[in-house]
Amino acid sequence: MANPNMGWLFLKAYFKDLDYRNMKSEANAKRIKERVDTLVRLEPESYESEVPGSTRFTATTAYPGLLLGSGNAHELPGVEGQAILGFYFDYTTGLPVITGSTIKGVLRSAFAHPEYVRQYLPEAWDDAQIRALEREIFGNAVSDADVVQGKDIFYDAPVISADTGGRILSDDFITPHRDPLKDPIPLRFIKVRPGVTFRFSFELTGGLLGKNEKVTLFMSILEDLGIGAKTNVGYGRMSDFKRELTEAEQEEMRKEREKRAFDKAVASGDESQLVRFRTDFPHSQYLAQIDEAIASMKAQKEKAAIETAFHN
Repeated sequence: MANPNMGWLFLKAYFKDLDYRNMKSEANAKRIKERVDTLVRLEPESYESEVPGSTRFTATTAYPGLLLGSGNAHELPGVEGQAILGFYFDYTTGLPVITGSTIKGVLRSAFAHPEYVRQYLPEAWDDAQIRALEREIFGNAVSDADVVQGKDIFYDAPVISADTGGRILSDDFITPHRDPLKDPIPLRFIKVRPGVTFRFSFELTGGLLGKNEKVTLFMSILEDLGIGAKTNVGYGRMSDFKRELTEAEQEEMRKEREKRAFDKAVASGDESQLVRFRTDFPHSQYLAQIDEAIASMKAQKEKAAIETAFHN
């Protein structure tokens, strides 16, 4: 039997069959504890594989984990052992997901500090140029008179794998000290475990920065700032950032390599390099031009040989 939808368990089934007339009952505490225990033991059988966006990278959660949607209401009054913080799950897959709006918000927050962003730009930019880049990527505030929509699109980041024995959630505890003379009561919440990999996807446009420069900037900001809640105490840190090239990007890079090799072979004036290009790129769009160049070189050699023989 397939595992149930995590989001449904946490947001729907979690609240069923409780004694709402006596919230502090032992029966309620037992039911809630069992439901949280079940949730953190689940091992998804598959992950979302189809994602939009032509520019992508992956990143993996680091210790102590990742908090998503913690501001959503979820706490029940007086029930021991409950998960006190909310959590955000994808409605369809039921798996944790980092929303595109969250990703966009973290990235944009970095632009409030131009001196920070400047270190990751390919050349020394002034504050006006950085503001122009921010406007190009994110658009401007609604309060501005001339409202401009950002050119880039930020998609939700789904879970794609977990190097955690199959489980992607675990529980954790905070222990607030209301009275330093009394023992604190641990408060339970759920989190994404360390070692869970998400895929970040974008539809980026070239402009003040190229697509590759933009995605490199995005990875640097997310690695520095983290994402989600409680980043000030270490949650939301990610590591092992890796570009994930789409088929379109791979084809674009192949064409760029082919064009560079063609230009180099032609500029060399060496027939052997032209022949080697034919071998390395047997289906190249430049084969006709290569053949013409080879034929031209052979004709020049024959002409030179005839002239040499005539003079001798």
